Amino acid sequence: MQLPKDKSQSEAMFLKEQAANAKAAIKQALGDFGKGLGHGVDPRAWTQEYPWVSLGAAAVAGFVTASTLIPSKEQQALKRLARIEKALHPEQHAATHERVESDGKKVEKKGFLAAITGDLIKAVGPALASALTAGMTAQAVTDPGNGNGHADPGIDPNDPSI
Repeated sequence: MQLPKDKSQSEAMFLKEQAANAKAAIKQALGDFGKGLGHGVDPRAWTQEYPWVSLGAAAVAGFVTASTLIPSKEQQALKRLARIEKALHPEQHAATHERVESDGKKVEKKGFLAAITGDLIKAVGPALASALTAGMTAQAVTDPGNGNGHADPGIDPNDPSI
């Protein structure tokens, strides 16, 4: 069945309008998603809402970062010993560019950025899990419905028998 020319044009216009509306709706949804994601990751909002959890997360993150970036005394001594050994026997160390760990495993050299990135990924995973666990625990412990911050709404903090 053949449609009249003006009806097919109006259908085409309708479909173009619907496509434009769909594009605009998708663009708006993505924009709203991005704004919501930005607000969810904002550390200022988290700090305002959960100050103790934020303080704990910052302390853990600082400790993990320091322990990752600053070598231990043992690691510093091993590096110093390796430099002394290299200075005493340069012909042995010129042949190989591989690093050997204390347990005998050969480790290939990495660039500075690759080593930092790998260590950062290893460090951030547990810290993020710890922060999320602490946040969920804090939310589970305090009941927002009773307003006094106690876990059990049946317990009266002013009861002298407690």
